[in-house]
Amino acid sequence: MDKVVIVFVALIHVSVSLWTCTSDLDCSSQAGSVCVAGSCQCPAGQEAISTGTRCVGVAPYHTSPCFETNQCSRLWINYECRRTDNNTEGTCECMEGNHYFLGRCWRSRDYRETCQRDEECITTPRDPYALKCDGVCVCADGYYERQRGECRKIGNAVGDGCVVNEDCHFPDAVCDIRHFNCTVRSDDRSDTLNLNELVYFSTEETNALSDREVESVHNTTCTNDSECDTPATCTFGACVCPTGFYRYNGTCYAELGTPSTPEQCDGILAVVIDGICSCPPNFFYHENMRSCIRVSRRLTDSCMVDAHCHTFGAQSRCGAPREPWGLRSCECITENAVWDQNRNICRLFAGVGEGCEVDNDCLAGELQITCVKNEEGQGFCSCPPHLTEFEGLCLTSGLVLGDDCQATPECNGTQNSICTNNKCSCAEGFQQEGDYCAPVIGGPCTQDTDCVIQNTECRNTTDGLTCQCHDGLVGYEQQCYTVSPGINASCTVSAQCKATMGETVDCVDGLCACIADHHYRDGRCWRITGLFESCSRTSECYLSDMSGVVSCRNGRCQCDFDHPYSETLNTCVSSGTTIYGSLVTILTLFMLINI
Repeated sequence: MDKVVIVFVALIHVSVSLWTCTSDLDCSSQAGSVCVAGSCQCPAGQEAISTGTRCVGVAPYHTSPCFETNQCSRLWINYECRRTDNNTEGTCECMEGNHYFLGRCWRSRDYRETCQRDEECITTPRDPYALKCDGVCVCADGYYERQRGECRKIGNAVGDGCVVNEDCHFPDAVCDIRHFNCTVRSDDRSDTLNLNELVYFSTEETNALSDREVESVHNTTCTNDSECDTPATCTFGACVCPTGFYRYNGTCYAELGTPSTPEQCDGILAVVIDGICSCPPNFFYHENMRSCIRVSRRLTDSCMVDAHCHTFGAQSRCGAPREPWGLRSCECITENAVWDQNRNICRLFAGVGEGCEVDNDCLAGELQITCVKNEEGQGFCSCPPHLTEFEGLCLTSGLVLGDDCQATPECNGTQNSICTNNKCSCAEGFQQEGDYCAPVIGGPCTQDTDCVIQNTECRNTTDGLTCQCHDGLVGYEQQCYTVSPGINASCTVSAQCKATMGETVDCVDGLCACIADHHYRDGRCWRITGLFESCSRTSECYLSDMSGVVSCRNGRCQCDFDHPYSETLNTCVSSGTTIYGSLVTILTLFMLINI
């Protein structure tokens, strides 16, 4: 036993001796430390990290700068020092699946999810007081469910806070969106906004939506709490704001949800309600719990982030920038919701067969359908008796050309019609003729009378019975034209020429002619192949104004034997011309020799 005590004392002595000092130079093994009363210590407002080898500023708040996760221990549990882009420095944040509230990180539980405490319950739009834990997260007392899982503060009397009319729960109540409070509906009161009242967002509010940067330097030294300005306490030898507060511009300010005076509740749009730093009723809380998010009052209001638009429900968002100024406005997420003008909401919908509680939960496309309860009381969305379910839609029948439609089966009031762009119109292969759909040229038919285009008849083709032009005629853009017999024949459209000579002819200035880079020879148009170019037949060979004297020989276009090639003239010439040229050359040489 005595040996154990001796060893323990020796270890203490060694440990102390390692950190003893006479000057700051002796503290190099702990970067940033200073020598205080013979021992190396981190300066006031700093703490040791990296197993005690380095001093850095303390990280007492949510979003404080940090290097190691253990610096963020004031957030209680479920926290981390979150870094981005391989940076060594990060910020104290809640882990994924958790949210920050009342000085700590809570696991996040959505509407109807199991829970243990009220603080765990949180939804979008974000209001940490909207839900309570009753085994599962449900709307808190004083809140109502606007739609699935979206709970909002109830306005019970004139003057209570609101954002939309539904927030006000008393007879003839409406929300005065100029002042965000409930009032009584009046016939002579206009509820419209003029241009000067539209919502725009200032730079200050925009910055608040990212994070109000907390101070990381605490240089007010202390030895006890009495030396610090209220409500700061003495921590790490410096004055640090208590849990539920953050330090900004040298002052401690209350986070949302913290008991506070009006002076301490300094976040954007934050107010003190019942002694608590809060957001106005039905405004939204930013994740940093320091500032409130301004709500939009009309779907057409300007916005900068999705949270501005959550007045209209969780399925709203801030749309893409628009030309010419890059302004953005709120819109519904069309995959999940539709705009309900009467309720001023991007209304979530349950489709046919999905669960529901009331009829308002159910939509098939944009059609209101019914919520039918089974024997166990579970509701399911169902088509009304007079409509037929088809691929998640509830369809009517007997619609004719021009009627609004959801799907093709509804357009059975007109034969050969389909639903296109939500209108009954003629199917492919048909065109509208009065109040019915007639086959186009090439469209299906059963008898000649089906084919209403002039000079067409019902013929058996490789595609079955289809409407075709009479013999000697060719179809073009739903008209029949006389076939042109050949090159230089008169024409109106190129189809007349192509019917007899193929794709290498066009109608040019009223006559059938070869297309560019082609020439006419032996009854058709060929691609131009010049002298000595590769060929497969004589018809391909071309020589301007005298193609008849060239032929394809040995795979090359060459002059025929009666018209040999002249290198001087670079063309084919007649044999007589060649002999004459030779005589002239000989005579010229003879004369030169005898001079």
